[in-house]
Amino acid sequence: MPRTGGVPESIAHIAPDPLEPAFDPGAVIARLKSRHTAVKRALLDQGLVSGIGNIYADEALWRARLHGEREAASLSKPAAGRLIEHVRDVMLEALGQGGTSFDALYVNVNGASGFFDRSLNAYGREGRPCPRCGALIRREAFMNRSSYSCPRCQPRPRPTR
Repeated sequence: MPRTGGVPESIAHIAPDPLEPAFDPGAVIARLKSRHTAVKRALLDQGLVSGIGNIYADEALWRARLHGEREAASLSKPAAGRLIEHVRDVMLEALGQGGTSFDALYVNVNGASGFFDRSLNAYGREGRPCPRCGALIRREAFMNRSSYSCPRCQPRPRPTR
């Protein structure tokens, strides 16, 4: 049963992605800033914004110079806005390059993999120099996955007391 806008009720809980006309950056920024959780965890929440996976979250956070463990609520409105803009840019660039394929199961209709993995600045680059500052990219465990960041450009947040 479709709801307004032709979205079936069964997926109505999934938020629009940053490339959809229905995407409202101001509303997403406000909801992001209301979250008392790590900003990367918030970005991966498909109820907040859809289409952002682990790779694109790491790349957007690298561009925004934010560590994924930073509390979303602590972001200034301009910082949150820049982050959402970087998410959109990463997704557009990935789309333009056919996506990011590390697995032979994920190919286009012609059987070709995407090429965005060649443009990654943080994800999967553990021990390699940050393209921006030269510090070695670090890998950290994150929700049974990996998270990649630059220790100089994206310092870990200080523990709260």
